[in-house]
Amino acid sequence: MKTPLIEAKNITKKVNSPEGVLSIVNDITLSVDKGQTVAIVGPSGSGKTTLLAILAGLDLPTSGSVSLCGHEITSMDEDARATIRGENVGFVFQSFHLLPKLSALDNVMLPLEIQGEDDAQNKAIRALSRVGLEARIKHLPKQLSGGEKQ
Repeated sequence: MKTPLIEAKNITKKVNSPEGVLSIVNDITLSVDKGQTVAIVGPSGSGKTTLLAILAGLDLPTSGSVSLCGHEITSMDEDARATIRGENVGFVFQSFHLLPKLSALDNVMLPLEIQGEDDAQNKAIRALSRVGLEARIKHLPKQLSGGEKQ
């Protein structure tokens, strides 16, 4: 039997608010295999982003467990979760998280350099070319459209 890419068991996330304890995610269990397509749908404020953050190890559940690529991440410290995330998870954030004073090229190069990638500049140029932004590599984020930032 193959190991699921993501396996969550009884995930719950509660937060304190002035009105009392809010249950953001309530008893979610799921398993996602390699190659499987999954959609997490629901109305605004229903906990979708929180669930995704928990599944990727960006946040911890109040209770329950998450395994990512066979690694039980809910018991790991932040550094260990970051390592697993860096090797196995890609994100498209709701906001762009671009550094405003860096060019498009520098924004793409930065995480590659942090990870110690060889030839970060050429890899970043190729990535920007693949998405049709080769003519925009010197542009700052404020000079890019919303779609180009994404």
